[in-house]
Amino acid sequence: MEQWKTREEIVAGLTRMEEGHPGWERPVAYAVGVHRDGVTTFTLTNVGERLLPAIALGRACGHTGGTATYELTPEQLDAAIANLAPAAVCTEMEHPNYHHWVELAEELRRDGGQAVAVFLAAPEDSPVDDHDRAFRAAIG
Repeated sequence: MEQWKTREEIVAGLTRMEEGHPGWERPVAYAVGVHRDGVTTFTLTNVGERLLPAIALGRACGHTGGTATYELTPEQLDAAIANLAPAAVCTEMEHPNYHHWVELAEELRRDGGQAVAVFLAAPEDSPVDDHDRAFRAAIG
């Protein structure tokens, strides 16, 4: 398995991932949440930061740009985790999304529920659905 041990290797990996995903546009905010019992919740959100997890998630669910939501299959969430795994060995940086997504995948396998990805292209975009509305409430 490829490993990115330095910040420079992570930046190079980010560049390769973005260049290899035609049409990719960086979101202003994104997250993976859980939909369970009619409610979507987000315990970790990213606003204007953490570009590598955004592309890792975008590649896993096929997102390229715009404001959108995706109900993720377990395989798609696992793919997003795998896309981030090379960076997780770098001790120069924290990896909150990687650790959160691993825990979330385990929780969903154990307790059920639906993983949901939300990408926000611009704050002025109209919400696309209830998942998006819950995400915007979480980011304030």
